[in-house]
Amino acid sequence: MIDLLSTFQSNFERRQLYLKKNGIEAYRLHVPDAPLSGAVDIYNDNAVIHVFDQSFLPLRDRCEEDLKKLLAIKRFFYKNKSKDDIVLPVAEHHETEIKEYGCRFHLNLSDYLDTGLFLDHRETRRWVASQSAGRTVLNTFAYTGSFSVHAGRAGAVKTISVDLSKTYCEWIKKNLALNDLSPETNWVYKMDTLEFFKYAKKKGLTFDIIVIDPPTFSRNKGQSFSVQNDHPALISDALALLRPGGFILFSTNDQEFRLNRSELKGCKIEEKKDLIPPDFEGSIPHRCFIIT
Repeated sequence: MIDLLSTFQSNFERRQLYLKKNGIEAYRLHVPDAPLSGAVDIYNDNAVIHVFDQSFLPLRDRCEEDLKKLLAIKRFFYKNKSKDDIVLPVAEHHETEIKEYGCRFHLNLSDYLDTGLFLDHRETRRWVASQSAGRTVLNTFAYTGSFSVHAGRAGAVKTISVDLSKTYCEWIKKNLALNDLSPETNWVYKMDTLEFFKYAKKKGLTFDIIVIDPPTFSRNKGQSFSVQNDHPALISDALALLRPGGFILFSTNDQEFRLNRSELKGCKIEEKKDLIPPDFEGSIPHRCFIIT
């Protein structure tokens, strides 16, 4: 019988000090490798399991049993991250809250492919927060606003969150309120990011920090977006809004991404490689670039 319990226990013991020291209630317990072709994320007493192929299925019961034994997990949520039509259990609707470096986040574990918080960007959020005191922060493709929350809690004088989805904009507002961040200094725009850049330029808005973490692909009003093809224009438009001494943090989880430096003249670009959390060791879930 495959001993998943010892693998889970070893992973948890290696991360326990980091989790307790920093007040982290959501973390990756297991990256997808042998013998389990699934990633296991823990949210207090809930487990979200990302299934990458059919080989996970014979191990599902063992996985649940061992997680209950080790961490007293009460609920399991499965996300199909494969290209196959895998039949997985459907969980009842469940929302929860977690803490991370003193910030609070409202999450939905059941209804979407993602929960509302990208765990692999935990240290990226913390680093942006460390740069945010007294500065104005623009968070584009903002999703549920986690970068804005961290920046606001760290003393940003203003945050602006931009996302095209009405659902996510309302989620951003909920997370801001959860952290006692005033809507007067933490604005939310339901807009396409490229359209917001045009709007900001017209209004004379400028920023000290601009976070750009776009999807790999998306469509809006019949127009398609590709991070590989469109990142030079995206970054160039953002540079026009950047204050002297400021920076852009550009990130992507596209494993095939290649930065097109030849189309990005007049700026300095450095890849920042120290922002992968310890619970994602052995994987490269994203790449981050600092652009000035």
